[in-house]
Amino acid sequence: MPVVTISTNGTEKLVRLAMAIKASGDKNLQRELTAAMRRASRPLLRSARQGAIQILPYRGGLAETVAASRFTAQVRANSNGAALQITAVGRYQLSSMDEGHVRHLVYGHRQTWVSQRIRPGWFTKPLTIDAPKQRRELDRAVYDVAQQLEAEGG
Repeated sequence: MPVVTISTNGTEKLVRLAMAIKASGDKNLQRELTAAMRRASRPLLRSARQGAIQILPYRGGLAETVAASRFTAQVRANSNGAALQITAVGRYQLSSMDEGHVRHLVYGHRQTWVSQRIRPGWFTKPLTIDAPKQRRELDRAVYDVAQQLEAEGG
């Protein structure tokens, strides 16, 4: 199961923000921060699917099958920072495909298995390319929630 994690840079600001939100007792601000982080994760999920279609072999339906896998986004905001974690889960060896090899049966020879080299990085390359933009989105979400907390007098 391949995993890519994108974290924010302002960890100390986030720690102060989390403590201030907790002290204010305002659950809406925590929900808003989490919702903003989830919005930042949506383009990454699309990028992972597009990476599968663009990079993996399309003959035999591998690219479409992997693109139809389940991609999840977990958001986390705590004293260690804010982070998005994108994970791909499917019935194939998605991690080994991201590393550049796939093991499969030979068509017409149901007892013969082969390992085949494919282009690596179907999952990590698109997400790594999109990471700086999404990191800015995370930082903006933290900033917006901090501004709201300050406006409320927290």
